[in-house]
Amino acid sequence: MIAQIQRQRTSKGRRAFTMIELLVVIMIIAVLAALVSQVASGAARQSKRKKAQGQIQALQEGLEQYKLEYGNYPRPVGGSLDPIDQAKMLYQALSGDGTNMIDGVQPTASTGEVGKDGKVILDALFAGSKKSSFVHEDFYVMDPWRQPYNYVRGDENNQTFNKTTFDIWTEATPRPDQEEDEDTWISNWQ
Repeated sequence: MIAQIQRQRTSKGRRAFTMIELLVVIMIIAVLAALVSQVASGAARQSKRKKAQGQIQALQEGLEQYKLEYGNYPRPVGGSLDPIDQAKMLYQALSGDGTNMIDGVQPTASTGEVGKDGKVILDALFAGSKKSSFVHEDFYVMDPWRQPYNYVRGDENNQTFNKTTFDIWTEATPRPDQEEDEDTWISNWQ
């Protein structure tokens, strides 16, 4: 009888996978996919953090050049603490495109024409003749998470980490409504 069953299996061709075998294979694939996605998301997160560190360094160097050119670091109109106002002011100060966000300067709006209202200080804001991923379509500098960079000019009235210069940082998160965790911030004072 067993020999007859054996012959029937071989005479029909290959034996099919059992349901348990299929489930085991699917589970192995799912575990491997989860591991790969964890590694990939960690690498992407690290890549964005490195990019933000480089952008902050470029902004810092650009602001030092701005001070050499104009005698002081720029300040947003009215001392605004709104991150978008600060990021627009940084864009204008370093690109020469508009001045209406910079305190103490004759106001003109940004139009996308680099250098029309002042000296282009930070070429990293542009890739050739086009804006880079560093610049939002509304003319402000943004981090790799597409959030505006925060900036406060240091002086006797501000509680900044860099009393004589400025603080610039990103909260390193894709959403501004997320819980703030200063340990994850990327800044020029760390």
